[in-house]
Amino acid sequence: MDRFALFPSPVFVFHLGGALDADATARLIAESDATPGITRSNSGGWHSIPDLAQRPEPCFRAVAERIVQHVRDVILVLAHDSGATEPPRFGLSAHGWAMVMRDGHYTNLHDHAEAHWSAVYYLDAGDPPSERSPESGAFTIVDPRRASVRTPGFDLGSTFSIHPQTGMLVIFPGSMQHYVHPYRGTRPRVSVSFNLVARPEP
Repeated sequence: MDRFALFPSPVFVFHLGGALDADATARLIAESDATPGITRSNSGGWHSIPDLAQRPEPCFRAVAERIVQHVRDVILVLAHDSGATEPPRFGLSAHGWAMVMRDGHYTNLHDHAEAHWSAVYYLDAGDPPSERSPESGAFTIVDPRRASVRTPGFDLGSTFSIHPQTGMLVIFPGSMQHYVHPYRGTRPRVSVSFNLVARPEP
């Protein structure tokens, strides 16, 4: 018997944390209190304009560089695992934004199909889930096999949830649909997200 694991959807989770994360968190909370933000996939919460990759403050530069470097490392790992004889040469262009969620805020189902890779980094994950709200703020990815039907008595599952922690970085293909469950907590939850496009270099 031959068995193939076809068309995998690689998702990477890193546990990081940085010395300047507290500074970035404080700045973003203050900004969310002072400016209205914009609405994209978010229902409630504060969504910055997507200028995070261009901000000059050291705390934002550090976060952006950390995310870009990890995405670069992920691409190289996948290339190696695929049997590439030499590392691919590529550049990454990125744009990023911040989210500040408070009690009851969530994001709707969406994707970032224009990006090769997407990433979300939790500067401060806020309050952890409780027995009353076990899915509070969970980041959920939807099965990309959107036309599939279930085999009776056997279910591979149609979603995969990650419960955010402070310092956690999640990297996933931009085409994957995802959403965030309503966050339930008294402290704000602060995250930054990036979309990245890989461009070949000679």
